[in-house]
Order: sequence, then structure tokens, then C-alpha cells
Amino acid sequence: MKTRIISGTVGIIIFIAAIFAALKIDTLILNALLVVIGAIGVYEMLKTTGYVKSKFLLISALVYVVAASLVYSSGEIFGRFGIDFNISGEVCTVIFAVVIFAVSMFCHKDIKPLEVAFAFGMTVAITFAFWSLAAIFGSADGNGLFYLIIVVIAAWGSDTGAYFTGYFFGKHKMAPEISPKKTVEGAVGGIVVDVLLMFAACMVFNKVSDASANIPVILGLTPVLALSGMVGDLIFSYIKRDCGIKDYGKLMPGHGGVLDRFDSVALVAPLMYIAMSNLPLVG
Repeated sequence: MKTRIISGTVGIIIFIAAIFAALKIDTLILNALLVVIGAIGVYEMLKTTGYVKSKFLLISALVYVVAASLVYSSGEIFGRFGIDFNISGEVCTVIFAVVIFAVSMFCHKDIKPLEVAFAFGMTVAITFAFWSLAAIFGSADGNGLFYLIIVVIAAWGSDTGAYFTGYFFGKHKMAPEISPKKTVEGAVGGIVVDVLLMFAACMVFNKVSDASANIPVILGLTPVLALSGMVGDLIFSYIKRDCGIKDYGKLMPGHGGVLDRFDSVALVAPLMYIAMSNLPLVG
């Protein structure tokens, strides 16, 4: 428990420091950290699970993580030099797909189609999740930090609430074959805790900001985000159980790897990015 608390505290300090540096110095600092974390996450998923044994696929996936992240930020990066140049992230993804499929089919006969499909699918999904975090923080309306806090509350607030609610009141197993400790009561409690935390965050935001959080919309969105976090957690837990591993990595002693901490964020972040782009979260 002591090791878990210490490593968790160190992780939180690093993340907060990166956000502070992004606010005070340059947003690309946080983007760079997310690229590194995303690359580690992809490596954990492909290598640790054992689903991908090809070094070619692994290296291609890691190259894509970095390249796609640079592509997504290309407008901001080139804009600093007065260059109007912005590459489509979708184009980068298509190129990645064509390269790994073509090379796998014609140059690496020992690579199985399912291995290629898994490498492509998980790499793109994980990369998009971390890119979504960067895009959320860099929101054009200047409320990126608030949106990022919403993601954190939705992903980790519901997880914490579900754990304690399930511990004290849990009776009905939600997915016993995937995650035996998760209960229906815990899930309901996690959503309730999330709504309360989100309401508190909105009230604080309204006090310290010139803008105003659209509380009804945000609270209506909260259960959707909370449930998506739980689904993400179950998906990544299923993969671990299928592979017979306890953790994806050992980066954070007592916690596991990057994916063990960011599994719920994998679905919450993209959904939040979509919501931020289409709903009046702040007025």
C-alpha cells in the first residue's frame, strides 16, 4: 500500500507539473508528455499481452504514435514559424494502415492477419485517446483545463466511487468473468459520486472564471462519460485476463503500467472531445 501511495503521488505531481508548465510556458510540453505516455501505452498493449510478436509491427506502431501526434499538432507547430500548413491526421492513419498491411502481406509471410488487425486497431485507439487529451486541453475557447478536469473526474472519480460503494454495498456482480470485484451497486455509486464531483467542479469553475459552466448539460453528460470509463476499464481488464497477466507494465509500482491507470480514459477522452466540439458546455 505504501509503494502504491508513493508512486501514485509521484505520478500526480508529474502530471500537474506538466499542466502547469503547459499553462505558463508552452502547451507543447503537455503534448510531448502525452506522446511519451501514449507510446508507452501502445508498447504495453502490443508487447506485454503477447498478441503482437512481430518487431516490424511493434516498431511501426511506435513510429505511428509519434508521427500521428506530430501530425495532429502540425497546424500549431508550423504556425509558430508563420507557415500555414496543416496535415490531416486521418491521412496519417490511412498511410499507417496501408504500410503495415502491405508490408505484412508481401514481405512478412509469418505475420498473421489477426496480429496485424490487433496492432492497427489498438495502436490507433490508444493514440487517439491521448491525442484527444491534448486537443481537449488546447481547446480554442480557452477552457481546456476545465474540460480536462471533467475527463479526470469522469474517469477516475467514478472508479473511486465505484470501488468504495462496491466495497461497502456491493452484492450483485457486474462482470464476474472479467472483473470479479466490480458490482452493479458499485457502478451506480460511481455514477452518483461522479455527478456530485462534477457539480462541485462546475460551481468552482463558475466562481473563479469569467465564463459559466452549463451545469444541466454537463451533469446530463456525466453518466455517459462515467459509464464509458467503466466500459473502457472492463475492455482492458478482459484483455489482461485473456492474456493471463496482472498488469500491463511496471512503470508505476503498485499500480502497474500506463494502461492500468489510463484504461478508463481511453473511451472518456474521445467522447469528451466530441462533446466539447458539439455541446454548449460553457457559456
